[in-house]
Amino acid sequence: MRAQYKKQSLKIFLNVIMPVFHTKTIESILEPIAQQISKLVILHEEADNGNSMPDLSLPLQVVRQAADNLIRVGRQTCETTEDSLLQKELPQALNQVKNACEALETASINLKSDS
Repeated sequence: MRAQYKKQSLKIFLNVIMPVFHTKTIESILEPIAQQISKLVILHEEADNGNSMPDLSLPLQVVRQAADNLIRVGRQTCETTEDSLLQKELPQALNQVKNACEALETASINLKSDS
């Protein structure tokens, strides 16, 4: 069931972040992020069932590294592409990814301080 959930999460994540520019390269860059987000969702569900919430530092570090890689590749793509739509819209999407990572890190810090 978890494998199916992870596959669904990846599809949803790819459709939300880059629905127009989906390629195997983008999928390989986003897959680590989607896998870690799936793990975080599963941990959250387990915590809702009464289990204690584990330290999220390691999964968040993996998400951050994958997001940083995505942002780096996205910026390089913006610099080299001749596609004006991509040059216009990709920086906004990359900022959303960066902001989402920062919000996730803040939430983790708050969760850790609450326990």
